[in-house]
Amino acid sequence: MMSPRSGAAASRPIVRAGWATSPGHRRPLNEDAMLTGPHWYAVADGMGGHRAGDVASTIAVDVISGHAAAPTTPESALATIRQAITDASAIVHAAATGPRAGMGTTVVGTAPLSDGAVAVFHVGDSRCYRLVDGRLTLVTSDHTHVQELVDGGVLAPTDADTHPLRNVVTRAVGLDPDTTADIVIIEPPVGRLLLCSDGLSGELTPRQIGRVLTGVSDPSAAAHQLVELVLDGPARDNVSAIVLDFEPVADARATAA
Repeated sequence: MMSPRSGAAASRPIVRAGWATSPGHRRPLNEDAMLTGPHWYAVADGMGGHRAGDVASTIAVDVISGHAAAPTTPESALATIRQAITDASAIVHAAATGPRAGMGTTVVGTAPLSDGAVAVFHVGDSRCYRLVDGRLTLVTSDHTHVQELVDGGVLAPTDADTHPLRNVVTRAVGLDPDTTADIVIIEPPVGRLLLCSDGLSGELTPRQIGRVLTGVSDPSAAAHQLVELVLDGPARDNVSAIVLDFEPVADARATAA
């Protein structure tokens, strides 16, 4: 992991953002929650099959939002992210009593660093994709049993999406009071990012995702089109998408001048 570079907050890249969400076709309640700026963005997916997943995801987003709103510099963002996830996990864990026992949530989000860099943080199987120069890459690595099998060479990556245990997460906010996030730092140019719950990534192929992110310039329209594509199919889970466009720092300075 790289350390954030020094620099003024004014060097943050300009973000254009759009988002969309739906409960899908088979779930009566949308257990996803989103943080939509102005600087931090996140998607939280309440644990499917557990009670009060919507409560867990809402708590997580509220706690993360509170940390994002606190006075911080880009240089302190990494420590703030870690504290936000740890605090959220402790609060969700403490609230998981009675009918809420076992509740938890996955989280994926972004926070600005200095000189145009962006931190992507995640817990569980909600994902971040990145599009730069027409090329789509997966930024995050799922915290799932199946991903551990792939990493260990036991399972071929091509078999992961159809494995019967593909939805079993190994890390989630609230299941352990001391849960930590993995953080990936993206140096500029950041390009376009997609934050999504597994209700989207589990239904659409990377080719479908890349086609929309490449072909639809407006981030709000792109997010809605991705969700609509999922709804054209079985949409077995809640689905949420946040699309973020980062203007290169040099271009942002030129525009300001």
